[in-house]
Amino acid sequence: MFQTLVLIVLNAMSQIDSLTIEKILITAEEHFAVHGYFATSMRQLTREAEVNVAAVHYHFGSKDSLFLAVLKRRIAPFVAMVLDNMQQKIEQKQLVKAEDLVQAFVDVCLFYAREYERGAVLVTRLVSRLMLDEYKTFREQLAQEYVDVIEKILHWFEQALPHLDKETVRWRMHIALSTLFNSFAGNDVLKALARREWVNAKNPEQVARFVVPFVVAGLTAP
Repeated sequence: MFQTLVLIVLNAMSQIDSLTIEKILITAEEHFAVHGYFATSMRQLTREAEVNVAAVHYHFGSKDSLFLAVLKRRIAPFVAMVLDNMQQKIEQKQLVKAEDLVQAFVDVCLFYAREYERGAVLVTRLVSRLMLDEYKTFREQLAQEYVDVIEKILHWFEQALPHLDKETVRWRMHIALSTLFNSFAGNDVLKALARREWVNAKNPEQVARFVVPFVVAGLTAP
């Protein structure tokens, strides 16, 4: 009887912990995506999540660890889908082209946009922020975990671009992926510089139509 009661209590506590963690992660990813890591206030975040700061430290240890947890939560399934999609493209064709790999990536972005509209924006905004210099430490920590993934994608691009040396492929892949992430993030950077809206970057299908040929042309240039 006593053991049963203990198990019931422990199970209830576990469920409460899971709900608390989920509330923190959902609120944190919104703040980090919109405001960035450095401008995010932990006091504001915990108030909106309806938890105290102690709960964040208990479950995640620090603001740094919370940011990394948010990144991994969103990036891991996205990366898995991209890899699977690229692998399928390669298996379907004897000679893979750069356009196939780019389209495989874009297809996942479009899938996220259709199925997880807000989630798609959060993923691309979070990743695009990692490209900034001030996020170098976080970028390096994630790179250590995804080094095998990056090397696999690099290998596929090398196969698709046999006329280029390895260093050139690395640079072009970096620029291509950065361009894709920023294009789908819809950050409207030009709004800060222009008096009017130049393009509608909110429509994922339209973004894909213009960005794919642009990126492919850059990758395949002599």
